[in-house]
Amino acid sequence: MYSNKSLQRRQRQYISESRSEEKFSNSLIRLNGQSLLDTTGNNTTTRNNSSDVVIVIMEGRGSNEGQIGIAMHDVRHPEINLCEFVDSREYTTLKTMINVHEAYDIVIQNGNEERGSTKLLGEALMTAFPDASLQSISSKYFKSERGERQLNSLMNAEVSTVSEGCLRRSLALGALAVLLKYIHETRCVFFRVKSLRIKEIGVDDTCMIDFVSWESLEIIDTDDASKARKCQMKQKRTLMSVLNHTVTTNGYRLLRSNVLQPSTDVNVIESRQEAIEELIAKPQLKDKLKRTLLRSQELDRVIAMCIQTSTSWTVRDSEAKINQIIKLIQTLKVIQVIRELLDSARVKSNLLNEKTEFLKDPRFDQIMEILIEKVDDTLLDGRKNSLHLQNTKCYAIRNHVAVQLDLARQTYEELIAGVEEVGAREIAQHFHNNASVRLSFSQARGFHYTFVTRQAETVTIPRHFLEVFRNRTTVTFNSREVIAYNGTLKYFDIPLFMVSLLLDRLDQAVSEMFLASDVIVCAMIEEMQPMIPVLYYAMDALSTIDFLCGLATYSDLRETCRPSFGPSFSVSQGRHPILDWADSEKTITNDTCLTRDRRFGIITGPNMAGKSTYLKQVAQISIIAQMGCFIPANYASLPIFTRIFSRMGHNDELMRNKSAFASEMSDAAAIVQYADKRSLVVLDELARSTSTEEGIAITYAICEKVLELQSYTFLATHFLDIAALANYSNAIDNYHFLPQTDENSFKKHKLLRGQYRGPLYGFELIELSTFPDEVLQHAQQLAAELRAQVEDTERDYDSERRRVKVFMSHRLRESAEYFMEMHGEKWKEEPAAIEKMKSLRNYMIEELAKIDRQEQMSQESE
Repeated sequence: MYSNKSLQRRQRQYISESRSEEKFSNSLIRLNGQSLLDTTGNNTTTRNNSSDVVIVIMEGRGSNEGQIGIAMHDVRHPEINLCEFVDSREYTTLKTMINVHEAYDIVIQNGNEERGSTKLLGEALMTAFPDASLQSISSKYFKSERGERQLNSLMNAEVSTVSEGCLRRSLALGALAVLLKYIHETRCVFFRVKSLRIKEIGVDDTCMIDFVSWESLEIIDTDDASKARKCQMKQKRTLMSVLNHTVTTNGYRLLRSNVLQPSTDVNVIESRQEAIEELIAKPQLKDKLKRTLLRSQELDRVIAMCIQTSTSWTVRDSEAKINQIIKLIQTLKVIQVIRELLDSARVKSNLLNEKTEFLKDPRFDQIMEILIEKVDDTLLDGRKNSLHLQNTKCYAIRNHVAVQLDLARQTYEELIAGVEEVGAREIAQHFHNNASVRLSFSQARGFHYTFVTRQAETVTIPRHFLEVFRNRTTVTFNSREVIAYNGTLKYFDIPLFMVSLLLDRLDQAVSEMFLASDVIVCAMIEEMQPMIPVLYYAMDALSTIDFLCGLATYSDLRETCRPSFGPSFSVSQGRHPILDWADSEKTITNDTCLTRDRRFGIITGPNMAGKSTYLKQVAQISIIAQMGCFIPANYASLPIFTRIFSRMGHNDELMRNKSAFASEMSDAAAIVQYADKRSLVVLDELARSTSTEEGIAITYAICEKVLELQSYTFLATHFLDIAALANYSNAIDNYHFLPQTDENSFKKHKLLRGQYRGPLYGFELIELSTFPDEVLQHAQQLAAELRAQVEDTERDYDSERRRVKVFMSHRLRESAEYFMEMHGEKWKEEPAAIEKMKSLRNYMIEELAKIDRQEQMSQESE
């Protein structure tokens, strides 16, 4: 027999700490006696769907002002994340991290109201997350010394990634102390000593994308994130849904974090590329891995069961533990199959080999031996109906392991035999042993009868039976005697003592089986404690393999290429990932070319020509590449970006009391403040919500500042005057899209070099209205005359010649570097190199001659 002394000790320990926890609870719901976050007097706002992720935030004071320390824990997963970073007064990085981790149960410190720091942080979080649960706790609980002691006590050093520097991060450790206390108080959960994985996450090894850009760039659907989880979505309208070919929850979670925060580590990216390339080359291996992963269970819940203890001991908790033990056995069998698949395939990828080595750990076999000794794994296969699933839990532990369990099973079997006898008798009596009528079981209805027939609407059911429900091909019904076994009879004419007897005996038998099994399960968990770290490795390995197989599936289903990384943003025949997935044959391809010296592209063109779509394509291709995935293009060489900024499609924000202009200027200010030479900036119709004069002036100023920051930038604008910036900076290139007309059908949505000089904006739309023809014609005439005057006045032919020469010098240097890399020092003798140089020279001569002719025509017209 197994005792439950450890659980009783934990209960006594919890009672002894109840007084101190009561003080903590009082501090949790008050903020200096008055709420700074809510006008109702209660500083807690409820969320429609409570979050499983808790984040505690500690803001620096004094010399640490501007620093933020956070500690996060997902109650569904067995790890805690720590991070400390410097943030802006708008808390941009903090908001992004909250959204990435979906941490909507937020706890902040209750500081000095006169300083206003807590009020400022609280108001910022309330505005950004109006549905989140936001609470404050007294600052006295944010003790870094206590956090450090708890970290050293709970952390499993083998699987944790905490540096020595983390022990000096007082803000993150203070947040950790409150996080653990908060979990104890609100969830009644304790962690075993040396069992928890604690990870120090950084903001420097990932590309930061602000959460406003997630929707504007169509990265993920922020309105309803649950929709993005559905793998079989008919309409894939976000980058996340296009890339999602994972088959496990942890694989999906890894994919989501990489889509929202792509890696900036070239080694990590290239190791993923190598693995994806090998999986594409071995489609059978990829398909077998995906089919095998479908049978795996989520190990995070299993690990959580092994490392967490609770003060309660209920039948429901016992049943959940039995479930997790069954899932652990199923996953261990999957691990063995995956290990054999990777071994037999002789994979060469370093990343796949690394995960294979993790799965070869002998501790997996030790855990399996512990489990198989007491768990009957032969019941895990077979029919998957409701009764079988319940019996799997009831009979999970082998016979003759515990006397109390064997006695409970005997009683349960007698009751099951009784209801089956009743069912056989009633079927024989009323249906003459019709094979289409059978006794069924479901969790919702318990035991009941099912009649399979094509005449479900007309078939006659004897009046002896109750609760008749007709479907298309089945009729379900019940009888008084069977309902009595289910224990749900309340108003039928059956003696009360009979109902009570059957109900008590059945429930008691099942409960006794679960509680007796739980004692054995707890003993197995204690025995497995030294081997728990290997389950963390397995969880990471399985999620990574699923993540890589999903990206390989996407890369294989479309025409993609493996991008390289360098200082230039060069993409040949690139395609918009979402449009390419919807209809690859109709997707228009476009090139992209930005270099360190020519890093700013200004795009002009009419409405509906493709400017905004092209900007999203550039950003999405960058994200996909830094995930380690192949991209929809023929060739690509990209820089590694540390931040991606976007400003697209702003409207008035009534909830934040901001106009469209104020909102876009707020975003532009963040770009000007934080962008650098490792940033990608995409701007769509900047300053469109103000007057033309102010809009042009503001756009000019912002463009000049971004040029100084040396960011890779694309600007789409309707202000044609902005294109004149190219005359004053060699870092700017002009591009344009042509309108959608029959003459330009072959160039529809095609990006072309140079400034837009086609039909004037808006007149095509005016022609569709009831505007008078004579007024429209006069407006077109005046607009054409004004444009001609501006072009003749502002055109600088010397600047155009200089730009052609600078452009050709860059092309010559890039071509020389390419041929030198391919052919070595004798590259000048290669026919292809000679031909390329001649074509570049001829192109430059033609362009200069064209400018000379245009200048001569302009002088003659004057």
